[in-house]
Amino acid sequence: MNSKYIFIFVMSLVIGAGFVLFINSDTEFEGTSVPETTTTSVPETTTTSVPETTTTSVPETTTTSVPETTTTSVPETTTTSVPETTTTSVPETTTTFVPETTEGDEESVQIVDEGEETPEAYTGEYLNFDGFEGNNQNQLDELVLLMPQLLRELLTDKVIYVNGCHKYAESLVGRCPYGVWDSSGTNSDGSKGADWSMSIWVSNRAFEANQAEDVLIHESSHALSYITRNCNTSENKSYRLDAWNYFDGEEKFADALVLYFGGSYNHYRDSGDISNEERQYLEEYLEVCTNS
Repeated sequence: MNSKYIFIFVMSLVIGAGFVLFINSDTEFEGTSVPETTTTSVPETTTTSVPETTTTSVPETTTTSVPETTTTSVPETTTTSVPETTTTSVPETTTTFVPETTEGDEESVQIVDEGEETPEAYTGEYLNFDGFEGNNQNQLDELVLLMPQLLRELLTDKVIYVNGCHKYAESLVGRCPYGVWDSSGTNSDGSKGADWSMSIWVSNRAFEANQAEDVLIHESSHALSYITRNCNTSENKSYRLDAWNYFDGEEKFADALVLYFGGSYNHYRDSGDISNEERQYLEEYLEVCTNS
C-alpha cells in the first residue's frame, strides 16, 4: 500500500517536472522571435537604400552628359566653319588682284602698275596719222635696224614704219590687223593720197602677241615685192608675177620671204618651211631684182 502511494508520488513529481520543463521551453522559443525583428528591419533598410541610390544616379548622369555634348559640338563646328571658309577665301583672292591696281568708280577707272616703266613719248611726224598708236614706235624703230641687211638696205629712204592701227584695213577685216603695207596712202574712207604712202604699219596687237618682228618682215616683203615690180626674168616677164604664180599669190610669196630671212610666223602659208627649190628660187629673185 505504501509502495503504491510512493509510486504515485514519484510519478506526480515526474509529471510535474515535465510540465515545468515544457512551460520553460515555450517561453524560450517565443523569446527567440527577436531575430525576426532583426531579420525584417535589415532587409528593408538594404532594399530601400541601395536600389534607389543606384537607379537614380547612374541613369541621370549618363543620359544627360553624353547626348548634350555630342549634339551641340558636332553640328555647330560643321555648319559654321565650312561655309565661312568657302565664301570668304574665293572672293578675297579674286578681289585682291584687280582693286590693287585699279582706282576710280563706275564712270572713271585707272589701272596703275607702279613698277611699269614709262616709255619715251614719241614726238615725230606720225602723231597726226589717223590710227597712230605710238606705244611701241621706238621699239619698232629698233626692230627695223635689226632686219636682214639686204631687206633693210633695199627699203631705206623708200618706206616709213608706223606703230599703229591702219583704219582702212581695220574697216576691211573688222579688227585691227597685226600689220599693213600701204603703198598709196589710203584714208579710212578708202580714198588715196594720205601722208602715209609707202608705209608699213605694225599694230600694238602684234607686239602684245610677240609677233611684231615677223610681222615687220612680212610687210617689208610686200614692200620688196612692190619695189621690184618692174624687175623681169630672163624671158622678159614680170618676176613679181612669176613669183605669185610660183608661191600661189602675193601673201604666200611674202610668207616665204619671212621664212627665207629667218622668221617663223606665217599667217597665209600652210605648207611648212621652205624647200630647197623654193630657197633657190628666192635667192635668184633677190639676186636679179635687188641689183638691177
